[in-house]
Amino acid sequence: MGIREDQVFEAVVRKLADEYVEMESGGPAKRYPPATAEVVAEAEQIAGRPLPYLLKRLYTEVGNGGFGPGYGLLGLRGGHKTGQIDATVGLRHGSLMLCDWGCGISSDLHLDDGQVWGYDPNGFDAAEAFPQHMTVVDWFAKWAEGRLYQPWLVQDPATGELRGATDEEYEEMIAEGE
Repeated sequence: MGIREDQVFEAVVRKLADEYVEMESGGPAKRYPPATAEVVAEAEQIAGRPLPYLLKRLYTEVGNGGFGPGYGLLGLRGGHKTGQIDATVGLRHGSLMLCDWGCGISSDLHLDDGQVWGYDPNGFDAAEAFPQHMTVVDWFAKWAEGRLYQPWLVQDPATGELRGATDEEYEEMIAEGE
C-alpha cells in the first residue's frame, strides 16, 4: 500500500520494542503470536470487505492484539480479548472494535468509510458513537507519538451538541490536571 502505512507500522514496532524493554524487569505482559492468514481471511469474510492494510500487517506480523492503546488492540479469533469481547464483535455490521479503554469507552473502526469512531457512555444520559476524525493509520500514528487519547464525549459550548473532544480540549484537560 502506501508509504505512510509502512512508516506508521515501523513507528508502532519501535514503540513496542521500547515498551518491551521497559517491561522486562517486571515481566512482560502476555504477548499474542501473529494471526494466521486464515484468521484474517475469516474476519474479512464475516465483514464482507478487506481489513485495512496497516491492520492486516499488525495482526499478521506483530501479534493478534494485546498491544497498543487502552487495554490493547483487540484481536481477531484466538487473539487478545477484553472479557469475552474480541475485535470481531461488530464485524457483521461493518465495524471492527479496536480497543476497550475501560468504563465502557471504546474505539471502533467503521470499515465502510475507514474512520475511527469513539463510544463514551459516561457523563450524559444518551450514550452515542461519535466520529474521531481519523483513520486507523492516523490512530496508530498518534498512539506511536504518544498523542492518542481515549474517546471523550463533550458538549460543545457554542452549539450545545454532543461531539468528540478536539485535540486542543484534551491538551487543556491534561494541563488542568497537572
